[in-house]
Amino acid sequence: MKSSKIITIGIKELAHQKVILAAWYNFLKENFDAKKVTAEEFTLYLQAHVMYDLDKDQVELMLSGTESLLEDFKKSIFG
Repeated sequence: MKSSKIITIGIKELAHQKVILAAWYNFLKENFDAKKVTAEEFTLYLQAHVMYDLDKDQVELMLSGTESLLEDFKKSIFG
């Protein structure tokens, strides 16, 4: 398995968390279907950790994956 990295995405509105997690799932599924992600990686990367940052008063989603996978996801979400 390739080396994993982590990105964090700050979210002020909890409704946005659902959108980000749904986008992450669909992105991973597309990469799995295209055979860019193995079944093991799909299961591992699908696990998103959530923490609350008191200083910023926001939820932080922590997504893991390879550096190129995370860069592609950021481009697909943020343009």
